Amino acid sequence: MIFVAAFAAFLAGCSSSSTGPPSAAVGAVSDRALPPAIRQLPLTNQQGQSVDLGSWPGKTVLLVPFLTLCSDICPMTTGNLLQVQRSLRADEASSKVEIVELSVDPGRDTRARLAAYARLTGAGWQFVTETPAQLQTIAKFFGIWYQKVPEDNPPDIDWWTGQPLTYDVDHSDGFVVIDPNGTERFVTNAAPDFHGHLDPTLEKFLSPLGNQHLKHPPNPNYTPADILQALAWSMHLPLPSRG
Repeated sequence: MIFVAAFAAFLAGCSSSSTGPPSAAVGAVSDRALPPAIRQLPLTNQQGQSVDLGSWPGKTVLLVPFLTLCSDICPMTTGNLLQVQRSLRADEASSKVEIVELSVDPGRDTRARLAAYARLTGAGWQFVTETPAQLQTIAKFFGIWYQKVPEDNPPDIDWWTGQPLTYDVDHSDGFVVIDPNGTERFVTNAAPDFHGHLDPTLEKFLSPLGNQHLKHPPNPNYTPADILQALAWSMHLPLPSRG
């Protein structure tokens, strides 16, 4: 009840509210149960713990693809999630939602690297990695696209090791909302639209193309308000304003 009251207080401060999921321009409503092969697929988080998408009973899972060495879109993704994290904490809603960033670069995103990225960015959620075969399975189910590609010339520098990078990973963006019953409720491949001042740590990650996308996000795109709206709609609560 504390969560509902706090969320209602949050909504009272909004200029308007809506009664459905985010716009179809952002993503699509879904009603697809995750099979055990997906919900129980073993993943490894930044603490080295074995987890899966069913590891958080009673919580709505926000699943987001990324990689720690992305210099284009991912820093804005993390920036948006930091805003969502702050909103959920302010509304005492953190206990109802588990944010999970899924690496599409298991060859480099080890547990230790994920932990270092979490510390560096101040992110207080789950970062998970997996084997290439597990990534292929989960990506196929959720429609996450990724591809290993040559590194730019000159190459970017690894923020953790200080060494030149040898390859990059192109991938789709967006997020998936999964309800506590293990049902996919909302899915999008949209890019993050970041508003405000990006944390200097994240800004340093950006390539020239990343800086361009910070100023002019690709279409379609989503904001933190879109994420909060999708979460609240999935949890059958009053929805926040998209404004």
